[in-house]
Amino acid sequence: MVSRIYLIRHGITEGNQRKWFYGKADLPLADTGKETLKNLAARGIYPHIPADADCYTTGLLRTEQTFEILFGNREHKVISKLREMEFGEYECQTYEELKDYELFDQWCYDESGDARLPGGESNNEFYARISEGLKELRGYHQLKELSHRHSGKDAVSVVVCHGGVISAIMQVLFPEVNGNMWDWIPDPGFGYMIEFNKGEAIMYERIEDIKKLGFGLMRLPMNEKEVDIDQTKEMVDLFLSKGFTYFDTAYGYLDGKSEEAVKIALVDRHPRDSFQLATKLPAWAAATEEEAKQMFETSLSRTGAGYFDFFLLHNLGDTRTAAFDEFHIWDFLAEKKAEGKIVNLGFSMHDKAEKLEEILQAHPEMDFVQLQINYADWESLTVESRKCYEVARKYDKPVVIMEPVKGGSLAVLPERISRIFKEADPDASLSSWAIRYAASLEGVLTVLSGMSSLEQMQDNLATMENFQPLNEEEQKVIVKAAAALDAMPQVPCTACRYCEKGCPQQIAIPGIFRALNNYMIYGNKEGAEGNYEWETREGGIASKCIECGSCEDVCPQHIKIIKELKKAKEMFE
Repeated sequence: MVSRIYLIRHGITEGNQRKWFYGKADLPLADTGKETLKNLAARGIYPHIPADADCYTTGLLRTEQTFEILFGNREHKVISKLREMEFGEYECQTYEELKDYELFDQWCYDESGDARLPGGESNNEFYARISEGLKELRGYHQLKELSHRHSGKDAVSVVVCHGGVISAIMQVLFPEVNGNMWDWIPDPGFGYMIEFNKGEAIMYERIEDIKKLGFGLMRLPMNEKEVDIDQTKEMVDLFLSKGFTYFDTAYGYLDGKSEEAVKIALVDRHPRDSFQLATKLPAWAAATEEEAKQMFETSLSRTGAGYFDFFLLHNLGDTRTAAFDEFHIWDFLAEKKAEGKIVNLGFSMHDKAEKLEEILQAHPEMDFVQLQINYADWESLTVESRKCYEVARKYDKPVVIMEPVKGGSLAVLPERISRIFKEADPDASLSSWAIRYAASLEGVLTVLSGMSSLEQMQDNLATMENFQPLNEEEQKVIVKAAAALDAMPQVPCTACRYCEKGCPQQIAIPGIFRALNNYMIYGNKEGAEGNYEWETREGGIASKCIECGSCEDVCPQHIKIIKELKKAKEMFE
């Protein structure tokens, strides 16, 4: 049984539009607020709520109207103690109107929490009331848990309330998370999902205006060496028409042509606030700090986006991370965020969980991470998808998932493995299983799919338009297929890199074995060749082997490395 409480802030009111201090005033939703909620609901940002979920409002008109728009005429109760702070005589006035009042000034800068506005509440009184309201809510929710303990059904409660109330609740439930009350307040119509275990809040995730499929622009349709702009436009339009809004490109994708295509197919043709755009800066590809920093301006110019909703330090890990430190890119991008040219700042990484944790400890200011996660790599000793995911969750970082279909490898599987999926659901594509697996994980912001044709996009949209997480039986199918993949013949390399340290030719042995395994397991020759080209980009190709045997002497897995390098030479060179 999963136990969850959803906290959703009411929609936009005149008070929000005019930036009033208001709580007790029983304001209705503004017309804009109603339309925004309807649009958010149509885009599918709100989770599926079971029919037997317990529902609550605070009884104020704005929460009642929000509840009706989102959940119709469902039965619900009122928890009046979860109403917004009361501002007394100062209700429905702005900061500019109040700033010269001595009592208001005292209230603003009061550190004791005891200052009270005339006819209103002090901060301490407000937090005490919210604590009582939260206790009431948790009592109801515990009864829901008890009623479901034998059925296995999820225990779900939904509360439509207020921004300050949600902030106060989150501060109580997650005191270890840094941030003040303003950091926790969601925008109107948004909120949080909180998961409980044995009565304790164990994790949360934000309700975001992003559906769980992102358009990866790395493998766009091509006409010889140029992007097929007409088909790309068609794909962009279809993607947006289905309510999907996240687009992911990078400075180096298609030698810059991906970012140029973004401008032509997306930015120049659609309102800027109708989509989120992500791109990435590969500092390790630059020779100087000036060149690395110029990449940001180049991306801004190519896309014409004005700003980036999500910006990433691209492909951290291995020796690449050092360039971002050496060229002061962390501070540089923080400045760009302060200037408003970046909304959310994060990084993508291809390395092990230990390195991810080091980076997150050094840079807690990162808003999100992008990780390679798929069912084939979940327990991989080289990719460590599960371990990396768990580190991201430990540090409360939303995850953007890349490679959910492992570069296309999980879309074309060996017959005996594809049969496992076809027997479970003859109509579902192999890629749909992989994408749903990734999207079913908690804390996932979106799942990127590098789509290169309208047909691929149509298949993904059919899977994700009305997304349902994998159920228990479907998870068992995934486990069975992953076990079958693990049983396929492959080089048993764990990427410990002992072999590389003593290699006089500096051959990229673990990387070469990754490319070999991609071909041996999935039969993906094109993908494997791409892997090989990337892994040996610094010159450590298989044919450089002089058969000295120093690698085999130190290999904990006792791999016949010289023999496998010969295979790689024949296959890739």
